[in-house]
Amino acid sequence: MDTFFPQNNWEPFVYQRLNHLIQHYQQAGGTPLADQAYVVFDFDNTSAIADVEDNLMIYMLKQLLYKLTPEQFFTILTTGPFDFDLILEADRPNLTPANLAKDIIENYTWLYEHYIKAPQLSLEEVKATDFYQDFRAKLRYYYKAVNKHFIREAGQPWLTYWFQGYSQTELINLTREMLDHALVASIELEVYHSSSQRPGIVGEVVADFTSGLRFPKELRDLYEAFQSHNIATYVVSASPIDVVRTAALEYGFQVPFNQVIAMCYQIDQDRKIMAYMEDNTFITKQAGKTAAIQQLIAPQHQGKQPIALFGDSMGDYDMMMNLQDVKLNVLFNCLLSDDTRSIVELAHGLIHRPDAQFVVQGRDENTGQLRPSNKSIAYGESQERLMIN
Repeated sequence: MDTFFPQNNWEPFVYQRLNHLIQHYQQAGGTPLADQAYVVFDFDNTSAIADVEDNLMIYMLKQLLYKLTPEQFFTILTTGPFDFDLILEADRPNLTPANLAKDIIENYTWLYEHYIKAPQLSLEEVKATDFYQDFRAKLRYYYKAVNKHFIREAGQPWLTYWFQGYSQTELINLTREMLDHALVASIELEVYHSSSQRPGIVGEVVADFTSGLRFPKELRDLYEAFQSHNIATYVVSASPIDVVRTAALEYGFQVPFNQVIAMCYQIDQDRKIMAYMEDNTFITKQAGKTAAIQQLIAPQHQGKQPIALFGDSMGDYDMMMNLQDVKLNVLFNCLLSDDTRSIVELAHGLIHRPDAQFVVQGRDENTGQLRPSNKSIAYGESQERLMIN
């Protein structure tokens, strides 16, 4: 078998299928884009281990890098076609997005007056206060709840775009700062407890975040192998467009800006980002990701579907199930308990078939590395598993 990139920690059969794909679809230098085969990668937890938007939100939270007045922040948290009275835990009727927003902004108002607007204390002093501790836990809890229960719509507000007020250039620079920090941060679970001294309306909550973002060398090598053999590479991601474009172009993947499709937001008359999804945009997860491939990418390649798809979650499930001409679907095994299990089961039945359309690549969440296996090791565990029971 001819090989086009180092094996390192690729699962052997995945590595074999990827090399066969490149061998079959490579083109001579100078081949026009329209005549090239192409591949589509998800970014978070596929090209990367961890999530760039998640890391951006935590970086802003730890540094208090908001350009929002308390009134603007509250408007973002409470505007849109969403059920703000949704009870988030069955035995806690006061724990709703609406009430969380009130508690969050009560804390943020103090932080805004004492640090963000005109610093009266150092960041370290501010972060030692009950106001910050409560703000951190409740904002993180809100972020995770919103992304679990609510769905973005084109032209509508979005509840967690707290980088409103940044220009796109400022957001790109912030993304670089975040990536430079996150890529060397240790991988560890951070647990945020709200302050018992500030129960507010919702009472005490606990939220968490696993620090440490990694861009595995195996993925960067694979992108380079496709590109150097004139197979076009695209990224379609559910993270913010300027964040993904920065990571995909500048941090070893070399994907041009116009070959990155992600969540787009409205820009105001002063060229500042708004917490609104762009009108008539694609919501680039689930069926919206499939539609973006069909309507934005395939027309550049004579209407053809990609030769390979790379993903990890239900955000990628629809494209893997519905783009039937795809030759190879690579699922990065995040040990999820949703319908992606069916892909794992399907791939397991196809292993070692030379035309296998589905394969699974394992990873170790403790080290932020791929594993030469289709089994993964979850964070905090040592046992490898193909699926969770």
